[in-house]
Amino acid sequence: MKVTINHVQKIVGMIRKTTHHGVAVKVDFNTEELAVIRERRLERDVVVERGYSSDISESAAMRNENRSLGGRLLKAAVSGTDSMSTNLTVTKLMNGEDVYFHEKPVEAKQYEDVLKESLVTLKGWIEGNAEVEKETATFEL
Repeated sequence: MKVTINHVQKIVGMIRKTTHHGVAVKVDFNTEELAVIRERRLERDVVVERGYSSDISESAAMRNENRSLGGRLLKAAVSGTDSMSTNLTVTKLMNGEDVYFHEKPVEAKQYEDVLKESLVTLKGWIEGNAEVEKETATFEL
C-alpha cells in the first residue's frame, strides 16, 4: 500500500474570493491487498467519517440531502452507491485521488493527521482479514 498525501488550495467566488485548503490522498493498493478487499467485501468500509467538504455550499448540501428517491437512485447508478456518502471509504481510495477541503489550514493539517492514523488502521485491517487463523486456542476461564 503506497500512500501519497498533498496539500492543495482552491479559490472559489467571483467577488468575495474564498480560499479552501484541501488534503489530497491517493492510495495505490498492491494486488494482494486488492484481492483481500474484494474477497472480504471491504469496499464500503469507512476509513474516515466526515461531513461535507468546505467547498460545498450550504444550498448544495441541502439539495443533496433533500434529493428525491429517484434522484438518489440515479446518482447511485451513475456515480456508484459510494457517492451518496461524504465519508471516506475504501472504494473512494480504490477509485483514485480523493480531495477534501477545509476552511482553515490548521483544519487541513489536523485532517491529515487523522487520515494517516486511519490509513495505518486500514492497513492492519486488510492484513487481519487476509487469512483465517488455523491454530486452535485452548484456555481455561
